Amino acid sequence: MFRIRQRTRQVIYGFMAGASIPVLLLGGLMIYNNAGYEDSKRDLVQHYNDEIARIKQASQSLMVKGWVPKTTIQAGQTIQDADLTPVELPKDSIPDNFVGSKENITGSSAKVVLNANTLITESLLYREAPTPRDLRNREMSFVQLPVALQQGDAIDIRIQFPTGEDYILLSKKKVLSLTDSMLTVTLDEHEILSLSSAIVDAYLHKASIYALTYVEPGLQNGAIPTYPANDQVMKLIARDPNIVKQAETFLNKSSRELLEKGLTAMSPQRSLDFARSQAAAAAASARPASIDELAGDSETAEDANGDGHE
Repeated sequence: MFRIRQRTRQVIYGFMAGASIPVLLLGGLMIYNNAGYEDSKRDLVQHYNDEIARIKQASQSLMVKGWVPKTTIQAGQTIQDADLTPVELPKDSIPDNFVGSKENITGSSAKVVLNANTLITESLLYREAPTPRDLRNREMSFVQLPVALQQGDAIDIRIQFPTGEDYILLSKKKVLSLTDSMLTVTLDEHEILSLSSAIVDAYLHKASIYALTYVEPGLQNGAIPTYPANDQVMKLIARDPNIVKQAETFLNKSSRELLEKGLTAMSPQRSLDFARSQAAAAAASARPASIDELAGDSETAEDANGDGHE
């Protein structure tokens, strides 16, 4: 009995040993396959990462960095660091004269109005000449100004004589400030003397000094001054420096009288009638015409045509 049990146990042990061999082989194979899968997965991920880096590098080589305004920049306005923001654009879609360096933009002035997100190119910028040592601010109230003149506009100041002769006195001056009929520009020493001569000339010969604005100051070059300083006037100024002040006072008075003459040319009653007619026209344009009004207009037109034929 004991021998039978022992033999049975041996058979069981042998069976278990035999059965464990395939299990061990299968486990080893699974471990081997899993290790191979991890290696393949790692290689595949590395390959994808390399491809992504290569594509990104290739795309970056086709992109260039430029600069655009954050908000609208007016013509003649000096561009500051805070006005700019960087952008990346495809190299083959932008002009060759784009400005890639921010330092080459700041301190420059805009030739034309630059809207937000407009790529800045060299042709849109200009730099003003260094400030001369003899440059001074000059206030003038004797110049006849355009109605639509605004601060920041560029103007030529001209002198016109009763004979019809017209000369450019000061070329492309920026209006630094404008209050009522007083404007301020900057002049160098030569321009100051030329202006003094013109003031006295205008006083002696009843000439008028007036201003004209530029249409596109960023794109238009300044005119060349053509006014010849009068030698006799310059001698007169040298003998009596007060003559310039006297002439300027006279021109200021004449300019003001011309303005007031235009303002008072219309009587109060005519001003009131004009205001009423403007209000009536605005009200009429704001509502549709009635059938009766249209019929009346038609009859009026027919009468007018009949009168014309007669």
